[in-house]
Amino acid sequence: MAGSRVSRAWAEAAGRERSNVETDNSASDDSSVLPTRDAFKVKLPYATELDALNDTYAQALKAGVDGLMRALAELGRGPAVFVGSGGTMALAVLAGRLHECFARAPARACTSLELLDLPQLERRGAMLISSSAKHPDARRALGEFRRGRFDPAVLATHRPARDLEPLAGPDTEIIQLPALARPDGFLATGSIIQIAVLLLRCYLKDLVLPPRLAVAPQEPPLREEVLVLAAPALMSVAVDLEVRLVESGLAAVQVTDHRNFAHGRHTGFARRSHRVSVIVLSDPDSAALADGTAQALPAQADVRRWHVEAPWPRAVIELLNRSIHLAGAAGVAAGIDVARPAVPAFGRRLYRLALGGRVPAQAAGGVERKMLALGAGEDGETRDLYTAAAAEWAAALADARFAGLVLDYDGTVCWTSRRFELPDLAVRTALQGLLERGMMLGIASGRGTSLHRDLRRWLPAGLWPGVILGLYNGAVPLRLDEKLGDLRAPSAWSEAVSEALTELSLRGRLAVEARGTQVSISVSEGRLHHGRLREMVGERLADADVAAQVLASGHSVDVLQAATSKALIAQMVQRQAGGAVLAVGDQGQIGGNDHALLAHARFTLTVDRCSADPSRCWFAGDGQKIGPELLLRHLKALRRLRDGFALRGVTPL
Repeated sequence: MAGSRVSRAWAEAAGRERSNVETDNSASDDSSVLPTRDAFKVKLPYATELDALNDTYAQALKAGVDGLMRALAELGRGPAVFVGSGGTMALAVLAGRLHECFARAPARACTSLELLDLPQLERRGAMLISSSAKHPDARRALGEFRRGRFDPAVLATHRPARDLEPLAGPDTEIIQLPALARPDGFLATGSIIQIAVLLLRCYLKDLVLPPRLAVAPQEPPLREEVLVLAAPALMSVAVDLEVRLVESGLAAVQVTDHRNFAHGRHTGFARRSHRVSVIVLSDPDSAALADGTAQALPAQADVRRWHVEAPWPRAVIELLNRSIHLAGAAGVAAGIDVARPAVPAFGRRLYRLALGGRVPAQAAGGVERKMLALGAGEDGETRDLYTAAAAEWAAALADARFAGLVLDYDGTVCWTSRRFELPDLAVRTALQGLLERGMMLGIASGRGTSLHRDLRRWLPAGLWPGVILGLYNGAVPLRLDEKLGDLRAPSAWSEAVSEALTELSLRGRLAVEARGTQVSISVSEGRLHHGRLREMVGERLADADVAAQVLASGHSVDVLQAATSKALIAQMVQRQAGGAVLAVGDQGQIGGNDHALLAHARFTLTVDRCSADPSRCWFAGDGQKIGPELLLRHLKALRRLRDGFALRGVTPL
């Protein structure tokens, strides 16, 4: 095998290196996962990584992918970016193409810096692929995840989730990948094959991959420049080639597709062809174009045809394997081991450069979110309108007095990802303090009995009479000190909804939970967009002549009776408290399950998504905090005065 050839050549090449060369991984992506401290001291030859590739590949074929598949399905709800650095950029390109082909939603691959520079959109998901997530770029990207600028946000890493959650935030899905058979050195090797296989298995459940990697053909020495011509479907392989050869200093590399090369680049190539090796990538779909392109090149050109008969995306794995081996062979020919090159001091300084204030944060505050909800794009006149409305609303809020507080629960009081746990202690303490100081509290949630039970776990019994619940999005109102009846017994209405939804079975991919006053639908398998699901459910019920409203939460679609509304709970709290009510939720957009609550009165706040209405439902913050963290800041800003509670220092500007 090619790995064995490199193994034999390694000793000879190693003798040409300085015996005490200082080596470092710092010029590469942070893709090394070294299990012991001693492993950091000894960086093994590249040949050992090549010899372990088949073991890593075999493990990837058998590894569980349920968690990664669920995360990719969530990303498939809409547009997404896939973030890579160095070696993992090839994986980001592959993941972006898979997303567009199978989720049928826009996607792009980008670097960490590009991620930071992306403008805020109303909804866009992101996945960061980083083996250790220790690099300053990765940490800053995780900070953007914590800010909630990307929803959903996913990190694919080899590090334990518990180590990274403080950086990434509670609502970032952290997927811990299986350990590699052999840690990567300077260049990502095993991690590239592993993650590529896992991605393909998630997107193509019926994909059959060979039990072993093919033997990579022996490559003649490369010239000092390399031109990679790739079909769009194989661009991830072209990126992998570029990263390996450029990071190792083995060649200057240009990457383009077969047709873009024909628009002028061929002229420059003609002048330098004696210095260039051309690698033409193709699979069965692109073979004819690749052959025509290669045959048109001059006879003296060094043209390498890398063709794989396997269809895309299976061809990607075979070509990535060949790219990995080419780097090893080219390194041996040049007298270096690409797994442990000498890294200059300035390279380490660049790699470890703290971003801090060097890269400004993108705006994600109140005015920005209103403009996104409006969907009008960037427009100075519209921005001025919302800025003036925010100032007017904030001035009125400063004079307002409240006797009651009504909150959504999942995504507002507790993180959506932790909805089966109690809220953070600081939030619980703040809410208990407000109740003790005389504020009436309402909780309007899509939950049922679990919310009643959980609130009783942490609120003292003496405070229960001051808490009004609106279970199942307000369909079941009661005080916390009241006992619950049987809320799951079916009703004629819920049975009509369930019957109408049987035609949306989609081969068992929908999970339908029917109760007497609410029917919840979630995607149990596959990549259905929850937004599309809401539309599908609404259309089906309308066709069946079932009166209902369909709302989207952060994790499901809820069907309610037409008259049900969280706003009813706000009205109940206002009557019992004898004064105005402040309402806070996280899904205030049209179709969100907090829209009615946050649209019912002027003084309403969102801790995430808002409506376009300039008179209410404002996000009051700079975007550094969202969800329960932002709610906590608002709770601490409530001050008890003689004539009620005032909200101090809260503004959308």
